[in-house]
Amino acid sequence: MIGHAIVCLLVFEHAYFLMQQGSGDWKETLTMAVNKYKSSDIHTGISTATRAAFQQHGNNEADLCETVLRVIRRNKISM
Repeated sequence: MIGHAIVCLLVFEHAYFLMQQGSGDWKETLTMAVNKYKSSDIHTGISTATRAAFQQHGNNEADLCETVLRVIRRNKISM
């Protein structure tokens, strides 16, 4: 489930980036961001990193949150 939340954050962040660049209307821009995500291999990295984070940190919320934030920063669509 956390993997899906990360993907949503990344897609919306990229859509926001595109909107700042003057890209079309919101629906069109969100569709472009989703298509960019789908055409990348980001989902594999997110899935692997999320699984590893839970295995490594378990119930340690502070370390788990820090690791999730690192996963988000490393997998940004907008560079």
